[in-house]
Amino acid sequence: MTRIRSDASDTCRRCSLQGPTCCRMTAGQEEFCFPVSQMEKDRVRDHAPFTGGFVLAPNSAAFIDNVRRLFPGEDALILALFPPAGEHYRLTVDTMGACRFLGPEGCEIPYEARPYYCRLYPFWVVGREVTFFDSATCLARREERTLSRMLKCFDTNKASVTDLYGRLRLAWGLPPARGAHKVNKGF
Repeated sequence: MTRIRSDASDTCRRCSLQGPTCCRMTAGQEEFCFPVSQMEKDRVRDHAPFTGGFVLAPNSAAFIDNVRRLFPGEDALILALFPPAGEHYRLTVDTMGACRFLGPEGCEIPYEARPYYCRLYPFWVVGREVTFFDSATCLARREERTLSRMLKCFDTNKASVTDLYGRLRLAWGLPPARGAHKVNKGF
């Protein structure tokens, strides 16, 4: 099982209680929430009580542009998954911008059932290189500052990050690595 951070991650818990973070955004920025695949949505529903944790959102131009930046060079695949007139599911946020599943002790979804993007953040894969989002709102980024220290903070390694990134891609019907053959969308 690929694991990025432990459920008891003090860094993530402390961060989630602050202002804008990966679990709490500025109100009005909801269109930039990462989408949740049907498989991820079903998995969350199986492990966490469903109380309106998802919302159907339009594939706005800003949303599509944001996803295209995350997957450079894969415009045709991204536009096929998120056509301009279509919709996608994302996690619900409250009027203050907090994720519906954010509780007083952090995320209420068991780690293994969380959406891949939530489990992967703040890490990302570009080409074959593991990197991290340079987000001023990420407490791990502010405290650890380097990739090696951040990996250690989350008790993970580059291979685990790469594996989880591949799983995220498969959940969306993208090949596990850029340039690989397309796989079934239903994985």
